[in-house]
Amino acid sequence: MLVLRIGLIGFGVASLPLLVGAVLFLAFVLRQRTVRHPILPLDLFRVRNFWTGNVSTTFIYGALALNGLVVVVYLQEGAGLPATLAGLASLPMTILLILSSSRVGALSGRWGPRFFMTAGPLTMGVGALLLLTVDTDFSYWWQVLPSMIVMGAGLALTVAPLTSAILGSIEPERSGIASAVNNAVARVAGLIAIALLATIVGGALDLEGFHRSAIVTAVLMIAGGITSFFGIRNPDRAQGSGIGAP
Repeated sequence: MLVLRIGLIGFGVASLPLLVGAVLFLAFVLRQRTVRHPILPLDLFRVRNFWTGNVSTTFIYGALALNGLVVVVYLQEGAGLPATLAGLASLPMTILLILSSSRVGALSGRWGPRFFMTAGPLTMGVGALLLLTVDTDFSYWWQVLPSMIVMGAGLALTVAPLTSAILGSIEPERSGIASAVNNAVARVAGLIAIALLATIVGGALDLEGFHRSAIVTAVLMIAGGITSFFGIRNPDRAQGSGIGAP
C-alpha cells in the first residue's frame, strides 16, 4: 500500500508540469486566434504540405532523437566502448548527409518532395531494424555500421525535401515563421521521445531495452514515411512552385 501511495504521488508530481504546459499551450492558441497581429498565424496550418510536413517531422525527429541517445548510451554501457568511439559510431550518417543533401535537394526540386519524404523515412526504419542484430557478442562493423549506413542514406533522402516541402508551401514573406514552427516541432518531438525513454526501454537500457528502442524508432520512421505518402503533394509544375497551395 505504501508503494502504491508513493507511486501515485510521483505520478501526480510528474503530471503537474504536463497539465500546466497543456493549459498554457491552449491559452496561447486561443490568444493567437484573437490577436490582430499573431506571432503564429494559425492559417499556416490550413496549408496541406505545411501541416502534413510538420506531422512527419514529429515522427521522424522524435525517432532520430531517441535513436541518437540510445545508441550512444548503449554502446558505452552495454557494449563497453569508450565515450569517444560511441559518439563516433553514428558518424557515417553525418557523412552521407553532407555528401548527398545538395544532390537530393536538386532532385527533389525537379521531381517533387513526396517520393523522397516517403522513401527516406522508410529507409531509416529499415536501418533501425538492423540494430536488432546487436547481440551480447558485440561487433560494431557487422551489427551497428550497416544500420548507420542505411539510416544515413534515408536521412539524406529526407532532410532537404522535408524542408523544401514545408517552406515551399508558404509565401516567402512568412517563410521565417514557417521555419521556426518546423524547428520547434522537431525539438519538442525529440524532447517527448527522450522523456518517454524509460517507458520505451522497459526501465533499463540493457540489450532487450535497446532492441525495444530500435523497434519504436522503426515504427516512428515508418509512420513518418506513410504520413508523407498520403499527405504531401508535389507542386503543380504548371503553376510554378505551388506556394500557398492548400
